[in-house]
Amino acid sequence: MAITHNFSPISIFVTVLVFAMVLSPMTISTANATRALLQQVNRPPICPACVCCEPAPAGSCCRCCATPIQTSSQNGSP
Repeated sequence: MAITHNFSPISIFVTVLVFAMVLSPMTISTANATRALLQQVNRPPICPACVCCEPAPAGSCCRCCATPIQTSSQNGSP
């Protein structure tokens, strides 16, 4: 005795709809995470305050040769 399955188009549609509703929150959070990552990639880097050995390449920091010269007094104001 063989069991045959007759899937109606309505039952297939309902099954796909349920899977879509279950998986849609995961795709939305993945899209938001991707958007946040792309925004960080497009930001210019935060470079340390230093004296550059040579001009920085476009979109990156330069190689530091020395720390910046401090012009304020170490002892505070009189």
